[in-house]
Amino acid sequence: MITYNHEAFIAQAIESVLMQKTDFAVELVIGEDYSTDHTRAVIEDYQQQHPGKIRLVTGPHNVGAQPNFIRTYEACRGQYVAMLEGDDYWTDPRKLRRQVALLDHRPEVVMCFGDCAMTDEQGRVIKDSIVPENFRRELTQRDIVRDYCPPTLSTLYRNHVLPPFPAAFTTVSNGDYFLYSLLTEYGTAAYQPGVVAHYRQHGGGIWSSLDQEKRYRQNLRTKLTMLEYFRGRYHAEIMASVNWYYIQLCTLLWQQQRWGEFRRLFAEFTRLSVRTLNKELPAFTLRLLTGRLPLLPLSAP
Repeated sequence: MITYNHEAFIAQAIESVLMQKTDFAVELVIGEDYSTDHTRAVIEDYQQQHPGKIRLVTGPHNVGAQPNFIRTYEACRGQYVAMLEGDDYWTDPRKLRRQVALLDHRPEVVMCFGDCAMTDEQGRVIKDSIVPENFRRELTQRDIVRDYCPPTLSTLYRNHVLPPFPAAFTTVSNGDYFLYSLLTEYGTAAYQPGVVAHYRQHGGGIWSSLDQEKRYRQNLRTKLTMLEYFRGRYHAEIMASVNWYYIQLCTLLWQQQRWGEFRRLFAEFTRLSVRTLNKELPAFTLRLLTGRLPLLPLSAP
C-alpha cells in the first residue's frame, strides 16, 4: 500500500486489508511518503493494535510517488503481492483468497485482476464497473502494452519473478502500467469476474486530480519510455498510442494559440517521426494546414 496525505481515507484502506478471510499469513507493507497531515499517525496506531501484521516503510522527507512505490515494492517479502493505494479500499473479504487460489493452480498466469466500482469522495458509487467488457478476459503482454492497465487496486501478482527494475522505470509516472508490461513477459494476466474494490475519485488523489492535459503528457512520456525499452518489440502498438497523444496535445495547443509550447512539442513529434519513419506526422500536418482538426476534448484510446 502506498499513501500520501490520505488521513481521511487510510483507516478504511487498512481495515479492508485486515478484513480479508484467508488461510495464509498476510503482511501489510505501507509506504508512507512523509505526509503533511496525520496519515502516519493513523498507520502507527494500527501497527500498535495489530502487532506483526503491518510494516511501515517511510523516510525523513518526501521522495515522490514513483520512488515511494519502488521502495515499498522492494520491501515486500511474500510469495504474492497485491496493491492498494491509501485512498482506495477492497470490498470483497475473499479477494486475496480467490486470487491466490487462481495463481496457485495456474503457473502460466503471472498476475490476476478483478473489477472495481468508482466512488466519490464520500464513498458513494458513481460507476458500477471500470473494466471494459472487451478486457474481461485473459490478457497477454501485447494486450497490456497496446494500451490497457488493469485496475491496480484489484491486482495480485507473483513476487520475485522480475529482475531489478530498469532505469527507465524510475522516470515514468504510470508505474503500475509499466510494471504490468514487465510482469506479463513471464505469463498472462487472468481476469476474475466480480467487483473486489472501490476506486475513490477525489481532488487529493494523485491521478484523479490531474487535468486531462497533464494526464495526456504523462501517458505520452510513459509510452515514449516503453518505446525505447522494448527496442522494436510492439513498435506498432506503442506508436499508435504515441501518435494519438502527440496529435491530441498538439491540437490542443494549436487551438489555444499556445504557439511556443506548440512549436516545441511539434518539433519533438517531428524528430521522433523522422527517426521512426512515422507516417502519421504528414497526415496530421495536412489536417493542421487545411483547418481539418478535430474538436477537443476527445476520449483516450
